[in-house]
Amino acid sequence: MMSSLQLPTYPLELEAWWWQKALNKWSDHGEEKILNLLRREIVEQSDRFNKRRIFDSGAYGSRDLSILAYGNFFFPRTWYAMSLCLAEAHFFRSWKKSQKGPIRILDLGSGSGASSFAVLQFLNDLDLDNPIFLNAYDYSGKSLGFLEQIHGALKRLWAKSKIQTKRHDLTTNLTKEKNQKYDLILMGYSFNEIFEGMEMEEKEKWMEDLTRLLSSNGILIIIEPANKKSCNELHSLSSRLISSQKELFLHAPYFNNHSCPLISSFSKYYSHEVRKIPFTNRVQKINAPLNLEINQVKFGFCVLGKQKPQSYAFDSTICRVVSPINKKKGTLSFIGIGGNGMEYRYEIQRRDLKNDETKILTKLERGDILKIKNGRVGKDLSLIRVPNFESLTWPFAPRWKKA
Repeated sequence: MMSSLQLPTYPLELEAWWWQKALNKWSDHGEEKILNLLRREIVEQSDRFNKRRIFDSGAYGSRDLSILAYGNFFFPRTWYAMSLCLAEAHFFRSWKKSQKGPIRILDLGSGSGASSFAVLQFLNDLDLDNPIFLNAYDYSGKSLGFLEQIHGALKRLWAKSKIQTKRHDLTTNLTKEKNQKYDLILMGYSFNEIFEGMEMEEKEKWMEDLTRLLSSNGILIIIEPANKKSCNELHSLSSRLISSQKELFLHAPYFNNHSCPLISSFSKYYSHEVRKIPFTNRVQKINAPLNLEINQVKFGFCVLGKQKPQSYAFDSTICRVVSPINKKKGTLSFIGIGGNGMEYRYEIQRRDLKNDETKILTKLERGDILKIKNGRVGKDLSLIRVPNFESLTWPFAPRWKKA
């Protein structure tokens, strides 16, 4: 199996903590009754955020049932998505914190802390000497209370960190900590909620104020649901921001400060990741009658920063996979965005592949980054013919460690 990087899986201690909270909440209920309570709320939450688009305080964060349903089912997905984004920033985009001084993190719309704890654990696993300070803001004081409880109960996973929470309505105005700069600012699925109903100019002003809080080598990671509207709005806004701010750069998902080309093209694809993730026995048990998708996480994202992004080849020799792998009788093909911000179709003849090589390539995921040597271009300049398996390498194709 192809992999450039093996990442740790969702901590079993976190899963156990969330389930124990449910058991404590409904101590007079049997397991199946608790599972059914959570299942009904999970379906309701999915409809609220994907169909009805309700983001008020009654939609999530005001009731224990909502938070416990999210924690036991959706929390791991957000954890995985943020882990993937930070892994790319650190291992492929060369984001590094200086060896001196604390690492300061701001999580906007943190909820109960899925993004926060993904980052805290990631940094803890790097075994850095820096102390870590996290500020978490959310409109739900109840959610922030859960975040504080998790941090205290599972301190082993983020031993060098300290946290501070603040109840704050992020739709009204930004933090006034203008003198505080952050090395990491996180927006894990909060971007669309904060900006619901805002005009583009309002969004741009809000984001300009936010990016002023970045340190000189700080980055902002934004993750959005994998629907076309949300992803296109994210990439349209990030494109406007780097055009209007000379000291702000787009590090990911593409290369060399290029914006997403799919928002202005007639491509049938839009920019989002589709990543396989392991699921636990608890999630599988909750999901048994629901039949929801649990073996992959889909999301759009971008990474913005104050430093100039790492430079890559300005051509088709590097690409990010943005489509499924198309397996036809004679060829394997996929769509990728190159180092020049252009959309290409990469194609390799199956007769040139061994069986195990075909299996490896069919397991490529949307979001994997490939390098291509000796790709042949014909009359159609957007079609790159890959001569053989040895012509491909994958500098960023993260997978998960086996438990």
